[in-house]
Amino acid sequence: MWKFFETIERQGKWILGVLFLFLLVNSIQRSDQKSDFLDYYHASKRWSTGENLYRFDVATELQTKIKTTEDLFRPENLSLLLALQNETATYIYPPLFSFLLIPITFFSESQAALVFEVISWISLCLIFYILFQTKELRSQEIKFPFLLLLLTILFNFRFIESHIQNNQVGILLILLVLTSILIKNDILSGFLLALAVSIKVTPLVFLFVFVYEKKYIRIFWFVLGLILWNALPLAYNSEYAIRMSHEWITEILGNALNNPLLRSWKNNQSLPSTLAKYFVSGADFINQPTYHLPFFELSLFTLKCIQIVLIFLFGIPLLLLWRMKNQTWSIVSLLFLVSALFSGISWIHSFIICLVPIYYILNQVMVTKSNSQYGLFLILSLPLLSHRTFVGQTLESILSMYSILFYSTSLLYFYIVRFALHENKNRN
Repeated sequence: MWKFFETIERQGKWILGVLFLFLLVNSIQRSDQKSDFLDYYHASKRWSTGENLYRFDVATELQTKIKTTEDLFRPENLSLLLALQNETATYIYPPLFSFLLIPITFFSESQAALVFEVISWISLCLIFYILFQTKELRSQEIKFPFLLLLLTILFNFRFIESHIQNNQVGILLILLVLTSILIKNDILSGFLLALAVSIKVTPLVFLFVFVYEKKYIRIFWFVLGLILWNALPLAYNSEYAIRMSHEWITEILGNALNNPLLRSWKNNQSLPSTLAKYFVSGADFINQPTYHLPFFELSLFTLKCIQIVLIFLFGIPLLLLWRMKNQTWSIVSLLFLVSALFSGISWIHSFIICLVPIYYILNQVMVTKSNSQYGLFLILSLPLLSHRTFVGQTLESILSMYSILFYSTSLLYFYIVRFALHENKNRN
């Protein structure tokens, strides 16, 4: 067995090179397909046309024009119905992200998608380079550092593949967050995290790292960066930027905070979605009857209370680690997992955030002689083994409907907590 590992380690650079080349080729091939990137692309186009960035105006217009069933089939309403199906609320990020992508709209859809795929691929390469070079993450006692990189790719392969297929922004966000934590310059650190938060709100949780490390000056630069980044669209079109920011706050962020039913479909693996699928009729009206859900009906208030209790239970370990020394990367790993578990919308590709936690815990566990290694490998294998390649499409659909990724990620969360507390106890 050790000879096998040694052989892989010796060839590690070449194997990694082939894998990354395969991912690049796969990204190029997928660039012509319909993906989430088109939502970003069309939203960026609207900066020049002045159309509503989120297209909620389409729903309002339809309400005024369609009063009867016959109105649905009128030719003049066809464009509105198509827009409602394909564009309304498909772009859900703050206005800044679509503004920053304006230069890419000078390309055709397929060309722009290819550019974005390549940017994501370069970001993925940089993430692995940073992980490999970071001494705080890579134990000096590790005998097979390249093997750990290969295992990290293997255990995250389902998420990487889904991310490429959907041409999403997650890998770029991981790079921004990781760099903001590791970089020595406080100003750049704050500005990078501010950019990540301005693209998608969930990286906001990483302010906790600045507090833990007592780098309060970075919080100041983060706030200033948040203001300056979001001031950029004002220089381009202040009236439109203000109006769209208000639209995002009220229609997107407001609904996400007040309504856990937002897109609670089969492949949404977040806690709010899981609770909705389990206990609210109509949360996924297409799939719930097939899988005999909901189990029983709960009110929206009860769901919110359950959610608060679970957030509190997940939050206690973070507070315990906050009081301990040398737990930065345990906390960072947990925050990455939290950003997917408690986000309102966490598709399969959203769990690409497991890259950093998995690499971290593999490094830690592989230098300890413990039977818990086997438990970790089982937890890390669950997402991969629940793919249709291994279990078939029917069972994969069942596992997705019951949110297998929520549970596997929760197990990983508490495994890291247990390991961190155990190591701290041994250290003392």
